[in-house]
Amino acid sequence: MKKSAFVAFAVLALFFASSRELAAQSDVALNIGVITDKSFSFNPFLWTTGLTFDFYLNPSLSISPEIYLTVHNSDFGTMLMAPAVLLNFQGYGFFVGGGITKWWLLGSDVEGAPSTDIALKFNVGLKGGGLKVTAFVITPFNNILQTAAVGATFGFYF
Repeated sequence: MKKSAFVAFAVLALFFASSRELAAQSDVALNIGVITDKSFSFNPFLWTTGLTFDFYLNPSLSISPEIYLTVHNSDFGTMLMAPAVLLNFQGYGFFVGGGITKWWLLGSDVEGAPSTDIALKFNVGLKGGGLKVTAFVITPFNNILQTAAVGATFGFYF
């Protein structure tokens, strides 16, 4: 399943790069940020980096697939791959939306293929001048906002 998600995002990236018409109606953002639990303890400290694709359905609505790699401190032996798909409403440099995500544990220190259940992801942010700032919450369906990961990313879009 994690290979399928990675292949799907690779195909999407190639399709985006090869289509001038699609590129005129979309943005790609390269992001870096942090994730913690809802107590904002930053223990453990997780940092994340990834890509977000914004495909505009109309001037105020976009579908936004994304993929992130998340690392605890600087331990690259274990990483989380976190693809997601969001529907965002946009206007006046502001966006808000939600969608679904699923995380997979990757790395040489991992046996098997542990993953999370599909979870809800809500985001809000500002976008303009080639920069994008996003705050987000990820929460399981069966325990909405009781257990949650919260994070923020800063990115450059082109």
